[in-house]
Amino acid sequence: MKTLFKIITAILGILGLGAKATAKKKAQVKKIDNKIKEVKKARKTVQKKKTAVQKKKTQVKKAVKTTPKKKPNVTSAKKAAASLKRRARRK
Repeated sequence: MKTLFKIITAILGILGLGAKATAKKKAQVKKIDNKIKEVKKARKTVQKKKTAVQKKKTQVKKAVKTTPKKKPNVTSAKKAAASLKRRARRK
């Protein structure tokens, strides 16, 4: 009976399913899980910073907005044609 257990444990050890092997695998998985958690935390902090920066950017953009310029009144047909040509070129 003892020899049978020895044979079974030897086979499991070769396959990497023995008690020591599974403990090592579990330790490796635990290390990987911890690294994943750290990366997720770092990602969250970066996202928070990014959103804060975006909010500040929009606030600055709103503050810097220029006032619309009033177009001068057209007094002659020549000036009207010129302004229409200018508009057409822009679009």
